[in-house]
Formats: sequence, structure tokens, C-alpha cells
Amino acid sequence: MKSRTKVFLIIILVLGGLVLLRIFSSRATSERRSAARAAFEKVTVKVMPAEKGDLNFVLSYAGNIKAKDEISVFSRVSGKLIEYTVNEGDSVQKGQAIAYVDRDETGLKYELAKVDSPISGIVGRTLLDKGANVLPAVTSLISGTPVAIIVNMEEMIVRLNISESDIPYLKKGLKAKIRVDAYPDENFTGEISKISEMADPETRTLPIEITIPNPGHRLKSGMFGRIKIIAFVLKDRLVIAQDALVQELGVNYVFTVENQTAKKKKITTGIKEDSRIEVLEGLKESEKVIVFGQQGLKDGTAVEVGQE
Repeated sequence: MKSRTKVFLIIILVLGGLVLLRIFSSRATSERRSAARAAFEKVTVKVMPAEKGDLNFVLSYAGNIKAKDEISVFSRVSGKLIEYTVNEGDSVQKGQAIAYVDRDETGLKYELAKVDSPISGIVGRTLLDKGANVLPAVTSLISGTPVAIIVNMEEMIVRLNISESDIPYLKKGLKAKIRVDAYPDENFTGEISKISEMADPETRTLPIEITIPNPGHRLKSGMFGRIKIIAFVLKDRLVIAQDALVQELGVNYVFTVENQTAKKKKITTGIKEDSRIEVLEGLKESEKVIVFGQQGLKDGTAVEVGQE
């Protein structure tokens, strides 16, 4: 009886060993197959070389565009508006009559009073209807009734309030690029023409003015502009595409390609201009940096470089 029991246990042990051997053998085979599959299943990426170039240090702001000379025109007498002699969009010369006002009083008869343009320019707006009452701008307390707005469209301006931290970078003559929604693919060029000597103590900002040449009068008063002031230019800096950056826990990384393998590298970045960013540490010139396909990529992954 004891002999049969021993034989039975031996058989069970042998069978159990064979089962375990088969399991481990199958797992090893599966792992080898996965490794082989990974070797053939390369991730397709696009790369761009890290290269030397110039970068603009830019201060970005936004503001309303207006004509440099934009004047509300008032009558010198009170009365009723008889007529305009010009239409909106017409060119006028300094001293030219743009409207007439009837200043007749009971029992008295006067000649029609001219309303003259104080500057040469374009009629931006006519503000009253025929027969409307007109009051002159007598004092600062009596604002009067504006009859029209005359604008000189040859130059436009943008007035900005610059934050205190940006003040050290400012000086007259700095160039600025201005974009408006009406011409989304075009940059208009201006420059800083005025810098106040007094900062606002409440907002800690400094008023400045940017003048923009306006040939063809394409820019209009009231347009909203996005302004980039070019404070200075950094020469011969190592630059990569912004798309190459991968951030993990606030740390910047990029992936480069070496021998068809992705290499993860920690980098230190500097200033950014549009879609380019400066690299201070972690890369060398001409290294091929992955700009597409790097999200979710692991260090050491086999890659195939597509069209650069």
C-alpha cells in the first residue's frame, strides 16, 4: 500500500514539473517574440536639426490703433446745422469749410457760420443730422457739440502701458511688429516714438507711443492690434522648433535620433520667438531632434525617420 502511494506521488510530481516547464517555456518564447516584433515595429518620426540662428527678444502687448492726428471739430457759434459740404472719406485741407451753421436769433439775421477743418486730412465721421442743435466748445466744463472728426491717416499710433519689469528694455526707435485681424498674414512695422518719464504709481506701468506709417490708409482708427516690440537680438544661438519640446513635471526634454534609436535628453531652454526656442544646455548643433512622433516615445525606442 505504501509502495503504491509513493509511486502515485512520484507521478504527480513528474506531471507537475512538466506542466511548469511548459508554462515557463511558453512565456520565454512569447517574450522573445515580443522583442523580435518590437525590433521590426519602428515608430515613424520627423526630425529637424538643432541649428544656430538669431532670435529676437520680444515684448508682447495689445492695444487700439488710432490716427496720429484725430481731431473733433466744433462750431465757433451756437445754432442749427444747415448742411455738410463734405462726406465721410473725403479729403479736406486745413481751413476748408466742412459744414454751415445757422445762428439766426429772433429779430436778427446772420450769415451762415462756417465750420472749418483745423487740419488737413480725411473726414472720418460726420456726427450730426441736418437741423441738429450745435453748441461751441467754450470751456473745459462745456464740452460743446462735435460736428465731425477729421483724421490724418498717413501715420497711425498705438498707446500702450508697459509693465514695470519691461521698462529697462525700452528706448525710442525700437522696432515693433503690428498685426490686425483685417490682414492676418501681414506684419505692419512701427517704432517707439514716445516714452513717458512718469510711471503710473497705481498700475506700475509706463505709457509709451508707437508710430506706424500707413501708406494706402489700410489701417483704420479703432482697429485692434497685437504688438511685438523687438527689444534686442540674440545672435548665433542654438535653436530648435518649439514642437520638439516634451515636458515632464516641469522639466524640458527632447528626443534625438542616433542609429535609428530615440535618445531622451534633458535640456535647458532660453527665450522663445514664435515657433522657435533657444537651447542653453543639453544639445549640440546639427543633432537631429524629433519634432513629430515624440509624444509617448520611450528612451531607446527603435524609430524610422520620415520626411524632414
